[in-house]
Amino acid sequence: MSSSTPTKNDITQESQKLLHAAALNIVALIDHVHKYEGTESTSAGFSGANLKRSINELADAIDKEVTRFLIACKPPALEVEIRALTPKILAGFFQLVQHFDRIPKLAGKTYLDAVRKAICRSLVAITMVFNSFIEEPVEVDKAVVAEMSYMASSGIFWEHCRALAQIPTDNRMAVVAVWTESVGSLVKDAAEELSESLQEAEAVDSKDSKDSEYSDDSMDDFDPEIPTHRVAEGRKIQKLVNVAKHTCDKIALRCIRDCAQLDDERTMWLDRLLDLGRPVQSSVDDLVATLFADEDVWMAQVGVEKEALKHALGELVTLAITFVDDSHLPWFELCRKQLDVAKHTSNVVR
Repeated sequence: MSSSTPTKNDITQESQKLLHAAALNIVALIDHVHKYEGTESTSAGFSGANLKRSINELADAIDKEVTRFLIACKPPALEVEIRALTPKILAGFFQLVQHFDRIPKLAGKTYLDAVRKAICRSLVAITMVFNSFIEEPVEVDKAVVAEMSYMASSGIFWEHCRALAQIPTDNRMAVVAVWTESVGSLVKDAAEELSESLQEAEAVDSKDSKDSEYSDDSMDDFDPEIPTHRVAEGRKIQKLVNVAKHTCDKIALRCIRDCAQLDDERTMWLDRLLDLGRPVQSSVDDLVATLFADEDVWMAQVGVEKEALKHALGELVTLAITFVDDSHLPWFELCRKQLDVAKHTSNVVR
C-alpha cells in the first residue's frame, strides 16, 4: 500500500506513522509524570501561582492547536495541516511536562499529586485523540490506567445517574439540549476563536517581549498562524460567521425555546431545525479552517466554503420562518435578504 493511500478516517499511512510516533512520545511523558516525585531543591523560589498561570496559558495554546488538528482530520483530511500541527501539539505537551518538572518535593505531596493527575489526564486524552486516527493504537501503561480506573468508572457511573435525572420532558426540551451542545455552543466557540486568532495576527508585530520564570521561548510554536495578508479576508469571513452565530442564537431562543404549541407538525419542525443546524456548524468550521490552508489553495477554498455556509444558513432560515412567531418574522426575512437566500433555497411556505 502506498504511503499516500487514505486509510483509517481518510488519514494516509504516512500521517498515521507520524501520529503513532507522537502517541509513543506522549506515553513516555505519561510514564515520566507518573513516576516523578519532585526536585530536591527548596520551595523558597517556587511559586504555585506562577506555575498555574503558565500552565493555563500553555493549555489554552494547546487547546487551539488540537481544535485545528481535529478540523484537519475531518474527511477529506488535510494532510499538510495534520503534519504541521502534530509536532506543535507534541511540543506543547513537552513544555507542559517541563513546567511540572520544576515542582520541588517540598511543595507538598498532595499538591504534586493533584498537578500530576491533571497533567496525566490531559496526556491520556491526547493519546486517545491520536489513537482514534491510527490503525495500530498505542497502549498506555497499565499502572497509570489502574490508578485512574476507580475514579474514571465512578465518575462515569455518577454521570449516567445525573443523565437519568435529566431526561427531557418533551421534544422541545430534547432539541434545546442537543442544539445547545452540538450547534449553538460550537458555532459560538468557532466565532470566538476566529476573533482571537485575527486579533493575534493583527498584533503579531507588537507582541509583548516580557519573559518570566515560567515563560518559554518555545511558546513561539503557538504564535498565530493566520498570515497577516489574510487578515482582511478573515474579517469578511468573520462577518459571515457572526451571522451564523446570531442566527443560531435566534433560532435557539425564538424558534425552539419559544415554541409553546407542540403539535405534530411543530414537533417535526423542531427535529428538522436540528437536522439543518448541524450543517451550519460544520460549514462554519470548514470556512474558518480555510484561513489556515496552504497558500496556493486557500482563496479558492474560501469561495467554496462561503457558498456552502450561505446555503446551509439559507436552508435553516427558510425552515425557521415556517412556524416562527409573527413578531420575530421580520428578523428572519431580513436575514434571508442579506444572505441572498433566493440563490440557495426554495420559497418559504407558512
